[in-house]
Amino acid sequence: MMLQNMRDNAQSWVAKVIVGVIVLIFALTGWESISRFSSDAEKAAEVNGEVVSKLELEQAVALQRRQLIQQLQQMGNNNFDPSMIDERFLRTSVLDGLIERAVLIQGAEEAGFDVSDQMIDQLILSTPDFQVDGKFDSDRFDIVIRNMGMPSRLAFRDLVRQQLLITQYRNGYEATAFATPAERKQLADLENQTRDFSVIDVPVGDASSVAVSDEEIEQYYASNAQQFMTPEQVVLDTLTLSRADFFDRVDVSEDAVNELYQREIGNLAEQRRASHILVEVPDEADDADAKARIEAAAERINAGEDFAAVAADVSDDSGSAREGGDLGYVIKGSFDQSFDDALFALQQGEVSAPVRTSYGYHLIKLTDLKAPEVPTLESMREQLVQELKSEQVEREFVDASQELANLAHEASDLAEPAAALNLKIETLGPVERLGGEGLASNPKVMNAAFSDDVLKNGYNSELIELDADTVAVVRVKQHMKPEQRPLDDVKQEISELIAYDKAEQAAAEQADQFIASLKSGELSVEAVAEQQEAEWQQYEAVGRSSSEIPTPLLRNVFGLPKPTAEQPVFARIKQPAGGYWLVALRGVATAEDVQAEDGAGSQYQQFIAGQSGQQDFSAAQEQLRTDAEIERF
Repeated sequence: MMLQNMRDNAQSWVAKVIVGVIVLIFALTGWESISRFSSDAEKAAEVNGEVVSKLELEQAVALQRRQLIQQLQQMGNNNFDPSMIDERFLRTSVLDGLIERAVLIQGAEEAGFDVSDQMIDQLILSTPDFQVDGKFDSDRFDIVIRNMGMPSRLAFRDLVRQQLLITQYRNGYEATAFATPAERKQLADLENQTRDFSVIDVPVGDASSVAVSDEEIEQYYASNAQQFMTPEQVVLDTLTLSRADFFDRVDVSEDAVNELYQREIGNLAEQRRASHILVEVPDEADDADAKARIEAAAERINAGEDFAAVAADVSDDSGSAREGGDLGYVIKGSFDQSFDDALFALQQGEVSAPVRTSYGYHLIKLTDLKAPEVPTLESMREQLVQELKSEQVEREFVDASQELANLAHEASDLAEPAAALNLKIETLGPVERLGGEGLASNPKVMNAAFSDDVLKNGYNSELIELDADTVAVVRVKQHMKPEQRPLDDVKQEISELIAYDKAEQAAAEQADQFIASLKSGELSVEAVAEQQEAEWQQYEAVGRSSSEIPTPLLRNVFGLPKPTAEQPVFARIKQPAGGYWLVALRGVATAEDVQAEDGAGSQYQQFIAGQSGQQDFSAAQEQLRTDAEIERF
């Protein structure tokens, strides 16, 4: 366990940065939360004069909500209802995160930390999310950052730069922490300590023979009344509408299949392999310089230099520049309109004039062409029929869903909607708030069933989207409120609870009596074994990580004080399933051959230094928060 913790705390700074950028920042904040372009917008907070706008907060909250839902779906909880998210708590947490990030960036900048372009390039090129077949791919890079809401590559680089600043600031504390030889020795002694002890069971006696009075039962019943209530339940009438039910109702003609086939093969696109040289324009003021650079590159190519060599020398697209500017095969619409227009106007081997896009200036070379492969009608027939049916089903399903929603809203029961749409009313339940099987396992259904409008006011529910292909409405047919269960119904249950509690208390008292007698010398360990009609289990040189002993027993044994030479340490430890272990700790030993300089000592150094560094950084972080002028609006 401890060695695993050591490994966890010894990760490289590169791994920490990748996790920080790809997981934390992409999921929690948008570009606007970094760039502060909205400084004049309505404020959500202000950190040392730096504004966190409400627009930034809303974008960050939306992204965090989306990430939370995706995580739950990946865990198999596809029926999670987003309305169950505590919006107030989520908003507060996200705002705290944005404020914390602003405080750390300011602290790193004030401390004089800086990040070079080479560090950013290294991180981007080595990030798996931006790679295809193990190599950086510029198309993949553009797609990923666009999906994250990045307006440009420069915006993303600035985002990475700031995350690296925070990581540098953290490493300034964590990488300089150390452990003294005495600390390493102390940890080594604790980690390599072994213990000798004996264990005997003191089980719970037969509870059925324990006397329980009517008075005790009545007192327990009165004191724990809420424990003996019937559960609140409902019986539901339900109507379900499924997209799959509509497929058998629609037909498609041969003419429609042929027409769709012609459209599909007509849309098959020619693929063009392109290479480019990019000169980025970080700011409009740099436009003239960028244009001059791209024109100079064009002159070199016109003079006979190899395009790939010039790309490697000039292009700001570091990923494609390493491959001679190659972007791979693309179809029309893959890039900005001006880039597309230039590329698809070229002849094979031809190089374009300078082209301006949102990224900067490009020189584009068409290096290869691929004509589309046309499949036969028969090979596509099943797909085409399904697509044509899906279009009709989509319309009918949407119309029927809307009609169901309207009818359910207007009707006093589900009979009218059922008759109008030829649906069958099904009865579900009784079920509790936590749900049950089938439709009752869906949280959306149970939330609707126990809502005030449905449960208390007797209305039909709103339309419930169970999944992308199924909707439903529900109505409470019967409401069974919680009621106090009569004493006679629960008398036996209470009697058994009290009897077991008494029996367990008796076992604890017996264990304490054994301990007192063992300490005073009135009883020997042999006498205890004889009375218990059991044998002491002997354990020698047991380490902290032993897997042969129950964890609760092992943890508590290593929490006992050291025994003296004259007498063991006696203790009782509660067993998870009931009863007690009576323990006699006889000896504690520490390995003598663990040195601070050997391999294990190095791990102890890493572990202690890691813990110390984290504490130092946390203290610095707390000091930054204390000193910062933070105002929430």
